[in-house]
Amino acid sequence: MNSLNNTSFFKRQEEEAIRLSRMDSNMAISNQDVAGVAKYWMEDIVVISGEGGQYSGKAKLLKVWKDMFSKKSPSFERLPSAIVIGDSGILAWESGSWSYKTEPFRGNYSAMWRKINGVWMTQSELFVSLD
Repeated sequence: MNSLNNTSFFKRQEEEAIRLSRMDSNMAISNQDVAGVAKYWMEDIVVISGEGGQYSGKAKLLKVWKDMFSKKSPSFERLPSAIVIGDSGILAWESGSWSYKTEPFRGNYSAMWRKINGVWMTQSELFVSLD
């Protein structure tokens, strides 16, 4: 296998790892499992929500999600349409759509992933409401 094929194979494996992590995160949201969602967050994660709220840090987001789940909020999922692995193999960009399963809210999102000790972790997410 030549170098180009090795690189392509490696990137497909890494893309699949992120897709599986996203599926697992969606399942954790469906189960209202904050720890399951948070296991993919870096300590210094930054999130901009669909309506423009800004949240910085895993500790802050844990509080936000616990509060959200305590109110029986609508469940949502993120569906990746593209995952691009950087040439370094350390950074990745994910983009796709998100939608609530029980409410008419939807939009697009992007996420930055960073590979730390062999594990892909979310460094930042940007959500934009489009309804």
